[in-house]
Amino acid sequence: MSEEPRQDTDLAQELRAMGEQLKRVLQAARDHPQTKEFERQVSQAMKDLGTEIERAVQSAKTDDRVKHAGEQVKQAAQSVKGSGAKEDVERGLAKGVRALNEQLQRAIEELEKASKEKKTDQ
Repeated sequence: MSEEPRQDTDLAQELRAMGEQLKRVLQAARDHPQTKEFERQVSQAMKDLGTEIERAVQSAKTDDRVKHAGEQVKQAAQSVKGSGAKEDVERGLAKGVRALNEQLQRAIEELEKASKEKKTDQ
């Protein structure tokens, strides 16, 4: 019971760190010489993703199998709440987010290094 706040804090801390890493990735990408093409590709990908999500949502609204699956997910969530698995899931999420943050940090460093090298070459 005394560990529960620490687990919440660890997950929250890792998510905040991931937010900062993503902010740095976006800043490094913005400063990269190929940013305009990157922005165009991301913009198009987001539009495509939005279209696909909308299509999937519309399809799911009419599919009885999805409604049934939703009920099963709710029942499973109730079971998980009582089993103590919540803490295990939070620990696993925190570890996964930490690993993602470490990978983002390495990617940021590489982007920043490449950007600096490009600027000094010009």
